[in-house]
Formats: sequence, structure tokens, C-alpha cells
Amino acid sequence: MTVDIPTKTQTISPYYQNVIIRGAKRLNYNTQILLQIAGLPEVCTKRQSPEKATNLIRAVWQMMDDEFMGFTQQRCKQGVFAIMARQAIQCQTLREALIQGTHFYQTIRNDISLSFIEDSDTDNGTNNEAVLTLQLADESLDPDHFLIEFFLLIWHRFSIWLVGQKVPLKYASFKYPVPDHVKEYSLLLPCHCRFNQDKNSIVFDRNALSLPIKQKERELKRFLKNSPADLLSKPMFHSTFTTQVMNYMGEHQIERIPSIDQVAIYFNMSSRNLRRRLKKEGGSYQALKDTLRQTQAMKLLNDKELAINQIAREVGFNEPAGFTRAFKQWTGKSPKQYRDEGQSE
Repeated sequence: MTVDIPTKTQTISPYYQNVIIRGAKRLNYNTQILLQIAGLPEVCTKRQSPEKATNLIRAVWQMMDDEFMGFTQQRCKQGVFAIMARQAIQCQTLREALIQGTHFYQTIRNDISLSFIEDSDTDNGTNNEAVLTLQLADESLDPDHFLIEFFLLIWHRFSIWLVGQKVPLKYASFKYPVPDHVKEYSLLLPCHCRFNQDKNSIVFDRNALSLPIKQKERELKRFLKNSPADLLSKPMFHSTFTTQVMNYMGEHQIERIPSIDQVAIYFNMSSRNLRRRLKKEGGSYQALKDTLRQTQAMKLLNDKELAINQIAREVGFNEPAGFTRAFKQWTGKSPKQYRDEGQSE
């Protein structure tokens, strides 16, 4: 599974929290409980971490038992995406997974239309495109177009996760006018976005469709456990071998990350060859270890009940001073500064 490395820029506009809460209010759900569960303020004016956005979405899913969060005519019960994902990892290529996944939703839903068409089936069959299109039967239920944005984002990032590498988009199209939060689109979809079009779609380069599916059942279980956190974080990528090493190291408790010799034994090579292969891909064992520690430390610092000394031990530092020095090198801030800034947001 590709490891997403959180950075300060990976934050989510308060616009999305407000839209989700407005949708819940429209359906007469208790939004105060939702916000309490998510640990979010009632009036949100600052950007939030993907973790907090995940908490809110999970709370809505749980309360409504609806993965579409009330923006369609019928509920999409929790677990539907997981069923589709289990089918997708059985496919050989991204093309097969997209065909299978869109057919799955098209079969079980009559209030959305989800299609995947390659350019040979389109009007201008010479542009080497493959188009995934979403249409809601009742667009009035999604007045802010949240579900359109969210669903297309999820499908692109799910594609990335399936193949473990970047999946370029040629462009994205939306039926509605340019929204006030249009600047967010450059963070959501890495392509040119067109508005006032005749459909809502993301357009893949067909060359990416032959990429092999790399994820298996074990990775899927981890992915679903974290969902939708991994889909909301902007993906960053390592090369294939580095990803394998990172995944193996990440399967262990942070304080028990295997040594470089243990990693080398697992991959049936010498420590010297392991270093050489990582270096060839621009990485190192220590950099991967630091990334895992940093990711866990940043996650734990969001829990204000945990003392910094305790967090230091949990990420493998015997002395708090050593943890503070390392964290400053990683982020430019002390653990206390990072925590205080996060709480102020």
C-alpha cells in the first residue's frame, strides 16, 4: 500500500465541513453530536487535517447509515464501497477495476448513473481518453455539488491506491458554474477543470489503464480501516521497491521497527544491497524509518491527552530531548509548537 506522508499543506477547507453539516441539518440530524464526535467546532473557519475530516465523514456515515451522506434519493448503506473494493482488487488491471467498479454501482443504484467509457466509444474516438462520468438523478439533493466532487475525487484516488503509483488525469468536467471555492480544485484533482460542461467527469489517459493492480486483501483491510483518511490525503509516492520496504516496516509497531539487517533478511539480500537499491531510488533506510516515526508522532500529537514524553516513547525515542530534536528536523517545529498550532486551528 502506498504510504501517504502528511505535510502542513495537506489540509481541507472549512467549506467542506460546513457543506456536510448543512446537508445533515436539512435531513434533521443532530449536527451537534456529529461535531462532538468529530472533535470539530460548530463554526469552522480554518482549514482542518484529513484526520478531522475523516472523523466527521465517519460520524455521518454511522449516524445516517449512508455512504452518500444524504445527497441522493436513497441511502447507500455502509459497506457498499468495501464490497466494490474487494471486487476491484481481484482484477488484473486498472481498466478492469474501473469497468467492474462502475458496473457494480450501476447495477445496485437507480438514483445515480456511473459510467466508464473509453474513447473508442465516444464521439471523437481519436483522443486517447477514458471518461468516468457521474450523474445524479436528483441534483437538487446535492445543491453544493459536494457529492459530485467527493465521489470523483474518491474514484481517482482509489485508482491511485489500486496501482500504487500516480494515475494522471487529462482534465475534469463539471456541469455547474465555477464555484466560489474553485481554488480547492487544484488540491483535489491534479488536472485542468472545466465548468459549465454537459457532464460531471474525470478523464484518464488510456495509457494508464493497463497498469496492474498491486493491492491484496491484507492491504485492503488496512485501507478500509483507515477510510476515507487515505483517500482524503494527497498521495505522495515512492518507487516500487521503496514502497515494499516501507510497507514491511510499517506492519510493525513503531517502537519495534525492524533493523536494516532484519529488513534485508526479509527481502533475501544483504544489508549492503538493500542500501544500494534504496539509494538508487533516492531513499534510505533511515529516511523511511523517520517517515514512519514522523507520521505516527503527528497523529499522536493530535491527542491532547497524551503527554509528549509518552509520545516520544511510543515512536521509539528513549529520551524526550532526542524526540524534540528529531521532530524539529522533520517539521521545523517542536512537538509542543506543532500541537499548539493544531489546537488553535
